[in-house]
Amino acid sequence: MARKSKRLHTNHTEHNHAIKKCYQAGIYARLSSDQEEKKNESIEGQIEIAKKFVEDWNQSHTDQIEIVDCFIDLGKTGTNFHREAFGRLMQEIRLGEINCVIVKDVSRFGRNYLEAGNYIEKIFPFLGVRFIAISDGYDTGIEGNDTKKMALEIKNLIHDRYAKDFSKKAKIGLKQRREEGSYVGGPAPYGYLSIWEGRRRKLIPDENTADVVRYIYEQFLKTECYTTVTHDLNKQNINPPTVYKKTKEVYCPPNEVYNYKGWEKGSVERILKSETYIGKLVQGKSTITARDEKNRIQKDSQEWVITEHAHEGLIDREIFEKAAEIHQRIQKETEKKKSHIEGYPIEENMFDDVLYCGVCGRKMTRSSHVKYGMDGTKIRKEGYFCWNSTSMKTKDCPNSNHISKRKLMDILFVLIEKEFSMNLGKQKIYIEKGREYIQQAKLKLEQERQLVEHKLAALKEEESETYLNYRMGVLSQKEYVSYKMKKEEQLQELETKKLDLTKRQKQFQRDSEEYEKVVRSLLKWKKEKELTKELIETLIEKIYLYPDKRVEVIFSYTNPLIKRGTEI
Repeated sequence: MARKSKRLHTNHTEHNHAIKKCYQAGIYARLSSDQEEKKNESIEGQIEIAKKFVEDWNQSHTDQIEIVDCFIDLGKTGTNFHREAFGRLMQEIRLGEINCVIVKDVSRFGRNYLEAGNYIEKIFPFLGVRFIAISDGYDTGIEGNDTKKMALEIKNLIHDRYAKDFSKKAKIGLKQRREEGSYVGGPAPYGYLSIWEGRRRKLIPDENTADVVRYIYEQFLKTECYTTVTHDLNKQNINPPTVYKKTKEVYCPPNEVYNYKGWEKGSVERILKSETYIGKLVQGKSTITARDEKNRIQKDSQEWVITEHAHEGLIDREIFEKAAEIHQRIQKETEKKKSHIEGYPIEENMFDDVLYCGVCGRKMTRSSHVKYGMDGTKIRKEGYFCWNSTSMKTKDCPNSNHISKRKLMDILFVLIEKEFSMNLGKQKIYIEKGREYIQQAKLKLEQERQLVEHKLAALKEEESETYLNYRMGVLSQKEYVSYKMKKEEQLQELETKKLDLTKRQKQFQRDSEEYEKVVRSLLKWKKEKELTKELIETLIEKIYLYPDKRVEVIFSYTNPLIKRGTEI
C-alpha cells in the first residue's frame, strides 16, 4: 500500500507541475460613440476591472497571468473588427507575444455575433489563446466552460441585435437633427466654426478665415480659373484648410517651411461649389452600413436634407450664382476639349523616373495638351514643370521651372552624342574586355566565399572536438567557456564575411546584367540615333533641370564595369 501511495503522490506532483503555466495577457478595451454607453463603460473602468481580475487570480491560482499591454479602441463600433488597436492585438498574438486576451465582457470584444463567435471558438483556440470575459464568467482556460457556451452565444446574439437596433436609432436621430437644421457633419467647413445652441449644433463665421473664402470667390469671378486662384493663394503663403485646422495659423510664418502640399485645385473648387457659404445646409448625401464604416453609399438627391438660412452666409447668393455660371461654362469647355483631343492620346512619359528639379530635387511633373496649328491642324504639346515652383508653397523653389519636351529632347540628344562620340566605335572592346573583367571578378568572389566556408567548417569541427573533450573531462568547464567565448567571435566574423560576399555576388550579377544592357543601348543609339524611354533609363541615372533651361545629366554608365571598359 505504501508503494502504491507513493506512486500516486508522485504522479499528482508531476501533474501539477505539468499544468502550471504563465500566460502573457493583452487587455482589450473598446468604447464606441454611443453617448449612453459612455456613462457606464469608461475605458479606465474596463482596464481597472481587468487588472483587478488578474491580481486576484494570481493570488489564488498556480497558473499566473502577466499583463503585457493594454489595447484600446476609442470611438470604434463593435459591429465589425476593423479596428486599429484590435489589429495590433492580433499581430502580437501571431508573433507569439500574447497568448491570453482579457475583456470586461463580450460586448467590449465585439457586437457582431458571427465574427465574435468565430474568434472565440475557432481562431483563438487554433492559435492557442486563452479568452477571458470577466463579467460573463467565461474563461476558455478553465474546464467546464462548455456549460456556459450556450449562455455566451445568447449574449452575443443579443449584443448583435442591440448594435443593429442602435444603428437604426442613430440614423433616425441624425435625420431628425438634420431636419431641425443642426449641423451633424465632422469638423466645420473652412471659413466656419461650430458651436452648440442647446441641442442644436450651428455654424458661425470664423473671423480668421471668412475673408479668405470671400477672396477666393472674388478672384474666381475675375479670373474664371481654378488653377489661377490656387496659385494666388499659395503665392500669398495662405495655409490650406488641413494645415489651418492643425496649426490655427492662417498664414505660413515667415522663414518657416511646412512639409505639406499647399492649396490644390480640388480644395478651391469644393469651396466655390459649396452652398454652405450662402447659409444653406445640404446634408444626408450618403450613409454607411453598420457592418463596415468604410462602405459609404451615395443617396438619391431626393433623400437629401436641405435647410435654407441655417446659418449666416459668407457669400451673397448673387455672387454664388455668378460663380455657378462660370462652373457650367468651364464644364462645357472641358467636355469640348475632351472631344477636341480624341485621336491624340498622351504618349508614354519618357522621363518619369529620371527627371528632377535641380533647385529643390522634386520629381518634375508632366503637362500635356492639344493645340491648334496655324493651318488648322492639331498637335499634342508636352512639357515638364516643378510643382514646388508653381502651386506649392515652399521657399526651396521660388522661381518658375519648366521646359517643353521638344526642347529637353534636343538638349539631351546633343549631350548624349557628345558623351558617347569617342566611345561609340569601341563596342568590340567594351564587349570583349568587359566580359573578361566580369569573369575574373566572379571567379575572385567565388574563391573568397569558398575560403570563408572552408574556415567555417574547420572552426565548427574544432569546436565539436573541444566540446567532446569537455564532456570527457579533458577540459574543465572554465576552460571550455573561455574557448567558446574566443571562438564565438571568430565564428560570428566569418558568418558576417560570408553573408557580405554572398550579397556582393548578387549585386555583381545585377551589375553584370546592367553592363550588358548599357552596351546594347550604346549599339542601338549608334544605329538608330533615337531617344526612347528604355534608352534614357538605361544610359541616364538622373536629369536635373534648372530655371534657366540648363540641364545637368548624370549618366548611369559610370558604374564600375563601364568605367573599366572606358579605361581600356
